[in-house]
Amino acid sequence: MNQQVDIITLLKRKTSDGTPAEQRLAAVILDDVSWAARNSISDLARKAEVSEPTVSRLTASLGLSGTKELKLELAQALVIGGAYLAGKEYAEPNEDGDALQFIANYAAKAIHDFQSQVEPALVDEVAGHIARAKRIQLFGSGGISSATVQEMEFRLFRLGLNVVTQVEGRMQRMTAALSDTDTVAIGFSLSGGATSVIDALSIARQYGARTIAIAPSDTQLARIANHVIPYRYIEDGHVYKPNSSRFALMVLVDCLAYRTAQMLGPEVLENLRRIKQTLTISDAYDASVPLGD
Repeated sequence: MNQQVDIITLLKRKTSDGTPAEQRLAAVILDDVSWAARNSISDLARKAEVSEPTVSRLTASLGLSGTKELKLELAQALVIGGAYLAGKEYAEPNEDGDALQFIANYAAKAIHDFQSQVEPALVDEVAGHIARAKRIQLFGSGGISSATVQEMEFRLFRLGLNVVTQVEGRMQRMTAALSDTDTVAIGFSLSGGATSVIDALSIARQYGARTIAIAPSDTQLARIANHVIPYRYIEDGHVYKPNSSRFALMVLVDCLAYRTAQMLGPEVLENLRRIKQTLTISDAYDASVPLGD
């Protein structure tokens, strides 16, 4: 594994604990990282009003091999996290209207985009496999995918299905190793490259499980699955707004739960009735609210 260097954090520290010359130099770099990555070391030294050897001493104190590595690290920082760097180039786009309208509009757009990417027949096919499975394994890694699989477990267990959710890598692999031909294993990944989810689906498929990926279609996770519900979310550039893709994934979860319930038929009604009965009696539960929510 390559050593991780967060050049931005290292430079921020130098603005307070470096020598006076290092502080000026670090401040100039952080003021415009894009400019610092593009221009020569002599230009950088001139702008910071320091000598070129000061630039070399700064890079050495940061644990870098030289000024060439400094520029490479700055360029990488821009590619990875440029949108989160304060500056004119990466300012949050201005938006008219209130926050409620702003978030609701992007949620609706994410749902609409998802609807245009997925064929209803594919959702029905996957729901059919879920309805026939004796055990269902759900795998997700990362914030949105982890939350989605937990939501899906909550929707499916009420139908009387045998569902297990794993969001930790080692547990995902261990659970997948218990698969057989009666198992459906479903992996969520917005990138399609979550290593532990890829491993889990590969292991589950090896032991006979039917594997389903919810991921971009041209990714490793999609390629190792029996079925793919393709979904690619394009970042919208709003750095303060939470990612809207989860709204689309919640629609998918509800669609799969809905179609699975329809395919199972009236037998699921007894399960739902028992849950409603138990909650209402034991917790003075309001019977008018949604079931189990």
